[in-house]
Amino acid sequence: MKPVFAALAMGLGLAAGSIAHAAQPWDGTYVYEQALGPGAGGTQNFVTHTLTVSGPEGCRVVAQGFQTDETIRCKAMPDGNRLLVTFVSFDNGKVENKYGVKLYSPGQPLFVISQAPNGLVTTWQGYSKAAGDGASSAAFKKVGR
Repeated sequence: MKPVFAALAMGLGLAAGSIAHAAQPWDGTYVYEQALGPGAGGTQNFVTHTLTVSGPEGCRVVAQGFQTDETIRCKAMPDGNRLLVTFVSFDNGKVENKYGVKLYSPGQPLFVISQAPNGLVTTWQGYSKAAGDGASSAAFKKVGR
């Protein structure tokens, strides 16, 4: 009886594994090291923005660095060679940050990452920690899956 049970369990395990969703092409971790310029004493100030994508609903932007510590829950929607990132809430589930300030509205576009011949290009669309809306740069780099 035990060999039959083991074979059945292995068979069910294989079946469950085949049901799991395959990773999407945009899934992974992206990092943008934003240089803010020299601070007091001439040291360079930075903010590190880490975007983690695992499907449309598994999206986080974490910004940490000079006078910055913020986590945003986002939605990441693939659109051909582009990834559209929109605001859902702050990490606490509210639309106001930890200081009670509403910076974004749910569904508001934050930025778009596009695949270009020489790498990824980020077009800013409302993300308050970045350069002006509509500006494009080689900001985010994919660092892991």
